[in-house]
Amino acid sequence: MKQVKNWAGNLVNAYQDDDLAANKSLFAAAASIWYDSWVRSGVGDVGTCCGGKGIQIYYVGKGCRKYSQKIVVPCSFVQGNVAAATSVKPALEFLKNNGIEASYYDGWMD
Repeated sequence: MKQVKNWAGNLVNAYQDDDLAANKSLFAAAASIWYDSWVRSGVGDVGTCCGGKGIQIYYVGKGCRKYSQKIVVPCSFVQGNVAAATSVKPALEFLKNNGIEASYYDGWMD
């Protein structure tokens, strides 16, 4: 892991390839938690159809100087961005409780 400044000038943890491999099981668990949360909410498909939704982290690739955002838990089970955004909180909390700094990305309109 590498500390970098984000666009606001705050230091954030940027994950690298070894970190992604080491936390693969946490990302898989977060995916299950998110899906289960969506199912418990009634499997609605509410909101705008968006592609690329998911849980993202700051990432610095091999040989790169600057960070980018990388999706580590894609949302492929629902098209609606409102349904995805309202059900993601338990997965984000799970990752936070396990030391992973992550956020929800709403994707782009399809």
